[in-house]
Amino acid sequence: MPLDRGARSAAQGPADGDPAAQGSADGDLAARGSADGGLAGQGFADGDLAAQDSADHLAARGSADGDLAAQGLADGDPAGWDGAAADAAAPRVHTHRVGAYTVVELHGEIDIAGVGIVGPGLDAATAGDEPAVIVDLRPTAFFDCSGLGLLCRAHRRVMEWGGRMRLVCDNALILRTLRAGRLLDVLRPVATLDEALREE
Repeated sequence: MPLDRGARSAAQGPADGDPAAQGSADGDLAARGSADGGLAGQGFADGDLAAQDSADHLAARGSADGDLAAQGLADGDPAGWDGAAADAAAPRVHTHRVGAYTVVELHGEIDIAGVGIVGPGLDAATAGDEPAVIVDLRPTAFFDCSGLGLLCRAHRRVMEWGGRMRLVCDNALILRTLRAGRLLDVLRPVATLDEALREE
């Protein structure tokens, strides 16, 4: 009879209270991490929502935050290291003169965080007497309702100063956002800079 209990114990595996035995049953952490795809993979396998949320955030927002390592590794794409993805998503403003107009190009993701970065540049272009401004959304990678508020403010400032404002946009998704915000008839976007200049 004792032999039968011993056999059953061996078949059931190590006792739960034995840390060394438990470690052997679960496998070495390093080996387990490698088998599961690293610590992030282990987090997913164990249901670690914090690890999963963090990895999802890095994959979706790594380029916008300028984190090239996170972008490249999360996507598994070596091209992420060249900075191209980060440059495309990073919000920034580029201003230059074309004829009588100040052209304000909005680059990257124009969301609630991006508006705080590009807003001052657009405010500067729409200040003064009779400002003539062209807002160019062609370099914009993403545009949400925060961007609508930015354009409304710019348009209001230009009108208050007796100026004029044109909008250049050829992105169907952004045009849909403008339509939803009822700004198409107000801003009357055109597809190219030449068209905006011809409207003079």
